[in-house]
Amino acid sequence: MRKLALGMALASTALATPALARDNQWYVGVEGGALIAEDLSIDVAGTSDALEVDHDTGYDFDGIVGYDFGGFRLEAEVAYKSAAAERLQAGAPGIPQTVGGGGANFFGTTPINGEVNALSFMLNGLLDFGDDDGIQGFAGGGVGVARTEVTNIFAGPYLDDSDTGFAWQLLAGVRAPLSDSWDVGLKYRFFNADKINLVDQVGRTNNTRLRTHSVLGSLIYNFGGEPAAPPPPVRPR
Repeated sequence: MRKLALGMALASTALATPALARDNQWYVGVEGGALIAEDLSIDVAGTSDALEVDHDTGYDFDGIVGYDFGGFRLEAEVAYKSAAAERLQAGAPGIPQTVGGGGANFFGTTPINGEVNALSFMLNGLLDFGDDDGIQGFAGGGVGVARTEVTNIFAGPYLDDSDTGFAWQLLAGVRAPLSDSWDVGLKYRFFNADKINLVDQVGRTNNTRLRTHSVLGSLIYNFGGEPAAPPPPVRPR
């Protein structure tokens, strides 16, 4: 009877404790999903909001490497996001309609077949909420650098240039374990790259910023950290 009671106590403890916690371990992951890019409002040669570029829905993918300190995670991220530029609205001073910039400038609204994309390298900090063995929420942000490219905008093309600069983002989501090593998750990302400076086909300065909203699915592999401490021995009475 004593042996049976001891066995049941040990079994119940093992079932109640996750076989392997995420704490104090490295992890890697891939994420991907849909992206909505806010309209690009472009200042041309000192004229504010001279152009506006509207986008279609795009995509966002990334790879991450991180370390879980227990309640806080630090991770490095490489991401690529892209959206089609489908419409251009041009006000004063207008934009050239020829490659050489000759003739009358274009004013008004026209469909285009361009693209806006960004390759970013970010360092993220995340706070976790909840138990390792169930659904867990998280929130945080990141800072880094992004190379933003605006291509094939209007005839010429008027804009086909890129710029590299500081970027930041806000993150929130949930994750849940599939096994001791694998997690799945759902993440929201707000990404912002300010002070993007581009040069148009006639040499004028075009200033803008890129802001995107993404919903991403995540697949994470945990390399295995420190197992939970074994329960104290149960002394038979």
